[in-house]
Amino acid sequence: MIETPQQFEEPIRILSDLHFGHPASIVAQPEQLVPLLREAKTVIFNGDTVELRYLRGRRIGMRNARLIREICEAAGARPIFINGNHDPILSDLGHVDLADGAVVATHGDLLFHDISPWSHDSEILAEAHTRELATLDEDAFLDFEKRLHASKRASLAIELHRPRMPRDSLAALRTVLRECWPPWRPLQVFHSWSVTPARAEALMRVFRPRARFILIGHTHFSGCWQRGPRTIINTGSFLPLSGRMAVDIQGAELTVRPVVIERGVFKAGVPLMHFPISRLSPDEGY
Repeated sequence: MIETPQQFEEPIRILSDLHFGHPASIVAQPEQLVPLLREAKTVIFNGDTVELRYLRGRRIGMRNARLIREICEAAGARPIFINGNHDPILSDLGHVDLADGAVVATHGDLLFHDISPWSHDSEILAEAHTRELATLDEDAFLDFEKRLHASKRASLAIELHRPRMPRDSLAALRTVLRECWPPWRPLQVFHSWSVTPARAEALMRVFRPRARFILIGHTHFSGCWQRGPRTIINTGSFLPLSGRMAVDIQGAELTVRPVVIERGVFKAGVPLMHFPISRLSPDEGY
């Protein structure tokens, strides 16, 4: 498990869902990320950075995490890893609070009791999550980080033994076909996309009522949604058919940029949005 420092030097860049090591990830080598990393002093990887679900592949997954850490540090940035449902044992963090609590970054799997409603394993995940929540006392049940850790322990329930798909020219196609079967799965994906912003806002009302911005990934559907005074930003993923964005924090400004591919490397594109950063006032968000 990777230990996490408590101070975050600016500028801060937040990315999610690299899925480095997944056969369909468009990140073939961590060196492709260098232009994205060297523009920041701190890079927060908001879950599903590497693949740790496979018992037989965990050693490779941890090696991949070390490679990303080394590339990040060589680029002059400190990496911060938040756990996702694909890498639930990577670090000791389920979220980070930034900008004096105005910004929260968490992977997003806690938005769904069955973690990934579109997954072939959603029933197993829901049962495991129920068991984990039943072990929490009242105080722990209302503690954000403990709830997040419970969801990550539930993700370990599947500990997949299935052989990994080969990384070849058909890996992306295999992934898309698998995600589209049986036929109801795309409908479940679309439903999950549609309810994510409202669920993210509800999560903040309970656990971080003064946060104005919540940064998530998980569903692989990038975008920005306004729900009252709160802004929900999904940075997408580095898998096929998904958009991807980077969020930058410096001083009192939050900037959203697309992540583009040029000559085989990833770069931050022209800013899409700028937001002034402030916490919600006591009378906002009700």
